[in-house]
Amino acid sequence: MPRPERQRLGELDIADALSRYLPALPTQIAFGIACAGAAIGARVVVDLIAPGAGPFSLIYPTILIATLFGRWQAGVTTLAISFLYAWYAVLPYPGSFAFEDPGDVSRTLVNAAASTVIMIFAELFRRAVRRAMDERAQESQARALLLRELDHRTKNNFAIVASLLDVQRRHVASDETREALGVAHARVLSFAAAHTALYSDLTDIGAVDMREYLQALIGNLSDALFLSGAVRIELDAAPLTLPRDRAVAIGLVLNEAVTNAAKHAYAPGESGVITVSFGSHDGRWRLAIRDDGRGMPQGAVASSGSGLGGRLIAAFAQMAGGEIAYEPSLRGAAMTVTEAA
Repeated sequence: MPRPERQRLGELDIADALSRYLPALPTQIAFGIACAGAAIGARVVVDLIAPGAGPFSLIYPTILIATLFGRWQAGVTTLAISFLYAWYAVLPYPGSFAFEDPGDVSRTLVNAAASTVIMIFAELFRRAVRRAMDERAQESQARALLLRELDHRTKNNFAIVASLLDVQRRHVASDETREALGVAHARVLSFAAAHTALYSDLTDIGAVDMREYLQALIGNLSDALFLSGAVRIELDAAPLTLPRDRAVAIGLVLNEAVTNAAKHAYAPGESGVITVSFGSHDGRWRLAIRDDGRGMPQGAVASSGSGLGGRLIAAFAQMAGGEIAYEPSLRGAAMTVTEAA
């Protein structure tokens, strides 16, 4: 079963880490030899200061480390090498396995038994950690599968609703009804694009690439509002990354603002350009939407948020943590949403 790329120190397994280069058993034995060498080196340093002191004391932590990170095979290797070294080189007769005192036999056996117990419990602990890792990986895979299934079903639901609205729009005679259904269709597509941005990358659920997200939104809007002919939308977006909840709210602001411009800025059959820009200004994100249509009357700024679209824009801008500013003129109108200070 694949392991997470980032592991905690307690989950490190030397045999797994080097499995691409060496079989498990040689890796474990080599790691055990390395741990035993470290214990022997530490023993040599201690003997320079206090010769013969605690001949087996440095074996215990070394066996523990070898077993936790190299499994019991590494622990056994470390135990055998370091224990025999301490017995042969450190006990009262260096260079011999002989005992000065017959009582040292039982002391040596007790130390060997203690080392074995440490190795056994370290191996049991390591296996418990391993089982916990496997269970966590299985749970993560199950959650990812459920999210993908939910994502698939949600996309299907959005597609069904959008198709029904589009079919109904194409078969109604009233221009007013057709326009209302077109706006509803665009909103559904905007929600669908927001959902796609939210769940497109399950490995990084914290942020959204705003350039790609806004490009997808504008493509949906052009199709839904039949803007591919007379009126077109141009986008200039910086490659910024924002938290997903904020990005979705900005996308909804864009959807409503472009929809309003397409509905009210141009007379039937009139051509024009709706310009959308998104970037950073003084360290804060900024969304600007400008059209070259008829513009707003001089007194329209105060009431620009009184309609349904305006109220939605204000609500979504508040969700995004932004402040709205309108710029009316004789030819065209502009609206900016800037991140609140």
